Amino acid sequence: MALSLLSNPWIAKNMSPEDYAISGYYSSYTSLIQPIIIFYLIHYYIKEYYRVETSKRLELFAIIARATIWFSGIISIICFIGILIYLKVINNGFQLPIHPYLALMVFSLPLCGLMNLQLAQYRMKREANKFFLLSVANGVLNIFLSVTLVVILKLGAVGKLLGPMLCNVIVFFIMLWKHRHLLKVPTNPIYFRQIIRFCFPLALSAMLGYFTNGFSTTYLEKVGEINEYGVYIVGYSIGSYLSVFGTAIGNTFQPDLYETVIKRNWKKYISIIIIEICMVSVIVLIFIFLAPYIISILTANRYTDATPYAQVLALSTITSTIYYLSNQFSIATNKPKLYLYTSIIGSVIIVLTMPMVVGKWAFWGGAWMNVLSFLVLTTINIILLLGGKYRLKKHTNSSNETLLLL
Repeated sequence: MALSLLSNPWIAKNMSPEDYAISGYYSSYTSLIQPIIIFYLIHYYIKEYYRVETSKRLELFAIIARATIWFSGIISIICFIGILIYLKVINNGFQLPIHPYLALMVFSLPLCGLMNLQLAQYRMKREANKFFLLSVANGVLNIFLSVTLVVILKLGAVGKLLGPMLCNVIVFFIMLWKHRHLLKVPTNPIYFRQIIRFCFPLALSAMLGYFTNGFSTTYLEKVGEINEYGVYIVGYSIGSYLSVFGTAIGNTFQPDLYETVIKRNWKKYISIIIIEICMVSVIVLIFIFLAPYIISILTANRYTDATPYAQVLALSTITSTIYYLSNQFSIATNKPKLYLYTSIIGSVIIVLTMPMVVGKWAFWGGAWMNVLSFLVLTTINIILLLGGKYRLKKHTNSSNETLLLL
């Protein structure tokens, strides 16, 4: 994270507003297609880790590793063709170039599956040192390649998207070599059915999460002001830096959250939630206060107009943390369909509201929709959770069944 911040001024000096607009537009599709490419396989591994016997964990790891290679690779090709058809045939008036930007964005995603699985294993084993080394090594390599391609070779938006892809290619083959013995581990085919049954509603739900993470950015391209759109992307990308802190905090507590739910240690569960939200909120508030100075430094004083956008979008780190905590409860309690229902209802509300908000407030409307959409989803999720609790109490006389649902 520190190296990324230090390299940002160099990158900003060598990126035009159009470069930011192009790279930001295609990157916004990540939240739409990454869930179906990765297929929530890592979440299945985390969910099952404490449920299976220790002797079965190697088999579990092996089957997830294989799925991240073959399944993710095939789905990424389908996603590429689907988006290409949308941009060339359906999206009339699209102004940005397509090649090679779309391919660089799509095909970098399936390559990170093995690394994410390895990081998940380190988290579950509480091997913090190994987690740190792999995470930092990947980050340093990514930054080195991005600086080389954007700053030294002057490739602009191409370099901005090519750097992460080359990084993922290198790490993928390292992980493949490290786990080559897993290809010989016998696996039970029944696992595949269980994985698909659990992961499909989660993957579909997470794809609908595009309407909270990427839809506003993609939709704002229709405003037509490419330079201002590039400035907005700068604010969005700098505000998104805070998601690194939010993700790090969430990853730290995720195993404990799952464990407390499975063991029904509700006092500890509530304490973890409060601590996580408070930590994220403090980081966000500090950033908002210092944003004018931070953005001036990070963009070499070129994109200070992006400061207000970054300050607003930073708030989405808090609202998304609140939503993901409520969503993690649904997953940990084996209710993936609840996540799906929440995503469907919330996506419909966002899609219906976005044109009106952007039509009236343009980029500001998109920024605030990004923040508030997570609160909409949180509200829907809580209502569905309470609705499930009410129905069970109404239709069953068994206190044990009630406790199980809760």
